[in-house]
Amino acid sequence: MLKKTGLLSAVLILITVNLHAISFLVNNTLWETLSSSELSELSWKSTYIGKSVGTVSLDELFPAMFEAWRIEIETGDSPSSMRFSDPDLADELSKIKLIDIDNEWALLYKSRTITGIKSINIECEQLEDDPLEIWINWEGIDLLKNEINRWSLRHGIEVKVTEVPKPDSKLVSVTQAGGNVPDILMVQSSYIDRLANSSAIQSLDYMFPGGMVQQGREAFSHNGRVWAIPFYYDTQMLFFNPELIRKPDVNWSLRDFEETCRKAAESKLIPSAWNSYSASFLIPFQIAFGKKSLVEPDGSIIINDEPTLQALEYVLKLQKEGLMQPMERDAMTALFVSGEVASIISASYAIPHFLELGIPFDTAPLPINPDTGIRVSPLLDFKAFAISKRSKNTIGARRLIEYLCGQGVQQRFTSATAKLPALETALPAISEDNQWYETLLISSEAGTVIPTDKAYSIYKNTMWKMLRFAISGKMPAEQVLEKTQELVNKNLEDRN
Repeated sequence: MLKKTGLLSAVLILITVNLHAISFLVNNTLWETLSSSELSELSWKSTYIGKSVGTVSLDELFPAMFEAWRIEIETGDSPSSMRFSDPDLADELSKIKLIDIDNEWALLYKSRTITGIKSINIECEQLEDDPLEIWINWEGIDLLKNEINRWSLRHGIEVKVTEVPKPDSKLVSVTQAGGNVPDILMVQSSYIDRLANSSAIQSLDYMFPGGMVQQGREAFSHNGRVWAIPFYYDTQMLFFNPELIRKPDVNWSLRDFEETCRKAAESKLIPSAWNSYSASFLIPFQIAFGKKSLVEPDGSIIINDEPTLQALEYVLKLQKEGLMQPMERDAMTALFVSGEVASIISASYAIPHFLELGIPFDTAPLPINPDTGIRVSPLLDFKAFAISKRSKNTIGARRLIEYLCGQGVQQRFTSATAKLPALETALPAISEDNQWYETLLISSEAGTVIPTDKAYSIYKNTMWKMLRFAISGKMPAEQVLEKTQELVNKNLEDRN
């Protein structure tokens, strides 16, 4: 009797599992059947009617497609299936989602919520399994490789992943030399003008997804076109040792910052440090002192203006009063880790490093200039994916980028690396159990995008040399800016 009861229980469990399974078909041929628990393992979080729900988009469940034109949905609630024609279906799969509503998976298709899903069939032309190559760099390499491998295995497309230092500059060199180029590469915004002007990458206006943060579009726009799809971004912020100084209010001012530094100095600490030799650490103060734009509409750049002079003089005042010491990144990081520096300005990419070291630290947004009411504006450093001009598999490259820049990957990657997702809908999910979220969000909202104009790269390189004269006291601030303006103007004329 016990054996019969056990057998009956097993059969009932099997029937229950099958009832909650969904079949996925391609051109009426079974591609895969997934149980509710298997779908849950693939899912990520989204919001449905104010509630957090497990979610999987159809581009994660079906093979990569060249084009698709019809979707057929069979439910347990109707004897007949529902069929919808859509000539752009292949490009819309990432927007069609299965969501877990009280342990039952429903399909969100355009304005419809379809429950009781038994099977989904898509009529399409599958993508050929031609291999892809992608060059990657920067932080989170292992995590990114795992995501690419996940896509590769599910879609049956081989992807060669190569870690390349400075992939954007290497692509220009390889393209000019006629060498083998990847299909996809990671890029940063400051190199987009050179990549676009050298015809090394394709314009991606046609595939720029909705829902991206506006700064992300700005970061990769050049000459009226979009050249890359944003993946994530880092922001500058204040890191401080909570054992040495108190956590400031998020709306603290430069005067509050100075007072905090004075108290730290009384304890024989270096109150604060950042790389004031770099324009990247002057620009935030330029904005706070009233500079409207780094690059003018005509492509020029103005350096010898009042906001820039006030910003530089303020930084030099902090140095003179012993409230800040200029240090390059490695030195200030080492002294912060050792507890000799109370606070530093760095970028969010430092968070995983400090966590790994196990040191006491916390973060705060940069302070507000009380005279202008403008926050010291952190630079936003975006990374993105571009498609090389000579890619042999442009559609495959597009499908992989759509996956990597989708909500699921952006949630997983940025949560693990303390970065900001470029997709706005991924932001709420990373706020859970993330003590840095408030600082990241405030910094993002107040941030300044690194310009793509060539004037910016000239300005940055010239300021790197000229700021040393101001910091060393060999040249007054006003003279430094006048000389820098002359050098930048000459360089721009020579390039034109």
